[in-house]
Amino acid sequence: MAKSKRSKACDISSKVRQIVKERDGSRCIWCGKYLSSPQICHYISRGAGGLGIPQNLACGCVKCHQQADQGTHTKRFKFAMSEYLKKCYPDWDETELRYRK
Repeated sequence: MAKSKRSKACDISSKVRQIVKERDGSRCIWCGKYLSSPQICHYISRGAGGLGIPQNLACGCVKCHQQADQGTHTKRFKFAMSEYLKKCYPDWDETELRYRK
């Protein structure tokens, strides 16, 4: 069965993964730990329609990624990620990171 347009837009291609790893130096953006295989974390989750584009993604270690998604300080982690992405992309706009029909 073919993927929907939304699913394709939210997927992270290998090319985008490489761009994010190079941009972040394969380091967790929260704790700075170097990672041979970093997790690629969404700012806006796939479930919420978050696009698989570099402006919506960052490298993270397992511990920080889990804290960002399910921890007691998710707002702090999300804020730190937004500030990081704003530094990487001066015209960064959170409203442009969701899939739209």
